[in-house]
Amino acid sequence: MTTARVDRRVLAIVSLVGALAAAGPAVAARAGGKAKAKVAKSRGAAAPATEAAAAPSAAEIESLRQQLIGGDDEAAIDAATKLGDAATARAAEPLLEVLAEGERPARVQAALDALGKLGAAHALRGDQAVLDALVLYAGHRAPDIRRRAVKALGNVPDARATDPLMDRLGDAASDVRAAAADALADRHETRAVPRLFALLSRGDAGVGAALAALATPDMVPRIAELAGSIDDEIVANTLGEYVKRADVPEKLRIDVLRTIGRLSGAVATTALAEYLASVPAQEDRPSKREAQKLLDQRAGTP
Repeated sequence: MTTARVDRRVLAIVSLVGALAAAGPAVAARAGGKAKAKVAKSRGAAAPATEAAAAPSAAEIESLRQQLIGGDDEAAIDAATKLGDAATARAAEPLLEVLAEGERPARVQAALDALGKLGAAHALRGDQAVLDALVLYAGHRAPDIRRRAVKALGNVPDARATDPLMDRLGDAASDVRAAAADALADRHETRAVPRLFALLSRGDAGVGAALAALATPDMVPRIAELAGSIDDEIVANTLGEYVKRADVPEKLRIDVLRTIGRLSGAVATTALAEYLASVPAQEDRPSKREAQKLLDQRAGTP
């Protein structure tokens, strides 16, 4: 990395603190302090070992950077997409510049999505600058920006991303909470279970799949008991996701299917049908027969 690139990266991160003041003074102050304190460390960060062999050259990345900061929004968004596909830590630098400037929403959205793709490709491991930027944007005033930042944050393979994701479970926007819940489930973060259950018990449908992915068997009766206090469809969807897990004991799976069968609404029927479809056609198991029986009963088939 050249000195010019390092300096630009450092300036971008420092500028980011001011550009994101709209995210809230407390959030900006906390995350901004981290950014300034760790700038020196980020200067010497080595490129990750997982960097793709066919990664774009420095010249190609610079060309994409020029498109990204140029006057054509469509070209800029296309450049962001290509940087997200680059699977190299170097591609993050132009994206951070866009976030530091922060005044063109369409480009900010594209940059956040691209950073999420880089994170999923394991190109951002240990990158404090990216982590700080995503944490700041996860507190942005616009819900869609927060949602994209949370999704990107969930893809960063860094344990330091977990607490900010936990914080977003308290977001005012349901789709942001859902994105945080899904990210925590993907990370197998069992600390999230009590908060996810509390949200579900208040009728937050967006956290059901995440809770189903993380729930232990003793949590299942508590989910079932929510029927009647929240919409049956939310309970049916959550239990339907749980019953498809490979680690569910067969006896418990049958009990859960029967619980779903007692719930009202089309979602319960869909949950039974989806479980049936998830079982390989050639596989005969008691829960498969039970699901078929329950579907026949709901259809009035003798």
